[in-house]
Order: sequence, then C-alpha cells, then structure tokens
Amino acid sequence: LLMMENQIMVLLLFISTTAYLRSLYPTIFDSYKQSSNDNLDPSIAIDNKDKHIGFYGLCWKASRIGERLSPYISVSFIVMAIYIIFIK
Repeated sequence: LLMMENQIMVLLLFISTTAYLRSLYPTIFDSYKQSSNDNLDPSIAIDNKDKHIGFYGLCWKASRIGERLSPYISVSFIVMAIYIIFIK
C-alpha cells in the first residue's frame, strides 16, 4: 500500500521539479495549451482564456504552485526531511 508520507514526498518533488524546469525553459509547458478558438462547436461556451490540458496542463499548474508558494514548499521539504531522519 502507498503510505501518506511517500505520496506527499512525490507531490513535493513533482512541484519543485516542474518549477525548476519552468525557470530553465519558461515556455516549456505553454506550448501544449488548447486555444479557445479551437472550439469546433459554437454552441459550447468556453471562456476567453487558453486552457492547459492533459499532463502538460498538470505540469503547468504544478509549476505555478512551485513559483508562487516556493517558501512554503521549502518549509515542507525541511519538515519532511526532519520527519524522515529523526522520527521515522
């Protein structure tokens, strides 16, 4: 079974990795977005923003979280490291 600590560690590593990749290549996740003009059915209402879809959309969202909440992500890494070294 998957343990909660492992899931949190994978999530933190995923967020920090995508934020690091976005800092190296700023448009890495932007090239995989679906424009609202791509809608073939005019009866379906889509707002004017571009949609980030699929796995690259998930990476884009994780990189945004890593950019905007980087102090909290860093503190989470420190807490997780202390937990793994001393408690577990």
